[in-house]
Amino acid sequence: MYAAVKKEFLIAILEPIIDKKIEDLQILNPNLIQDYYKIRGQRLDLLVKIKDKIINVELNTNYSEEIKIRNLHYIFKLASENTERGNKYKVGHSIIQVNLNFYNSKYEKSIYTLYDRINKIELTDYIKIYNVGIDKYIKNYYNNDKKFTKGEEALIMLDLGKQGLEELSEKSEIVSNFKEEVIKANNDQFVVDWISKEEEQKQYEEVMYEKGLIQGKEQNKIDVAKEMLELNMDLDAISKVTKLAKEQIESLRN
Repeated sequence: MYAAVKKEFLIAILEPIIDKKIEDLQILNPNLIQDYYKIRGQRLDLLVKIKDKIINVELNTNYSEEIKIRNLHYIFKLASENTERGNKYKVGHSIIQVNLNFYNSKYEKSIYTLYDRINKIELTDYIKIYNVGIDKYIKNYYNNDKKFTKGEEALIMLDLGKQGLEELSEKSEIVSNFKEEVIKANNDQFVVDWISKEEEQKQYEEVMYEKGLIQGKEQNKIDVAKEMLELNMDLDAISKVTKLAKEQIESLRN
């Protein structure tokens, strides 16, 4: 998808999200292993590696409950593939998912981890999810509600048209440096196809749900639970993520 975009541009976008300096990144093959994985094909939007971390970037035109479950499925699938089996489970790179949401966001930015609510401790930092509300940044930008950092300006320019980019580039060095990259991406046929396919898929699923021909939402929860079980995660944590009863999760063990 980002064939027309420089690595420096991706770094400029990701650094303010994960709050970490990125010296370099490697773009990976975004195809997942195909087994029982059956939602929206087997292709992630973008997969990159930085040192000891793998980052899955998802572009979501509408951040609905179904999309949340789908993206959880992606990240636990990646975690499962990134774990070596043997006498002991050996973790490779930590897994980060960055959801760039362009509609229906609640916050500009939120961070999810596996968390013990009773003892108030993070269970592990191996898996981390960043939700970024591009639509919220844009709204606050046009309302002049706050002063944005350079990193936040990089996020805002993702959803600006050519005129908006020209106007912001006059005030922002980072936007001035990368505005041509955004214009290229907006004109990239892959991006155009991705947007239309995402909308077509959403409409198709709505029709299928209404007709009772598929029950993907419940099946996706089961698939996520199976992947978390493969990672030996706690039943309470799995239940909180999937909203499935612990008895039902226990029955999913091989």
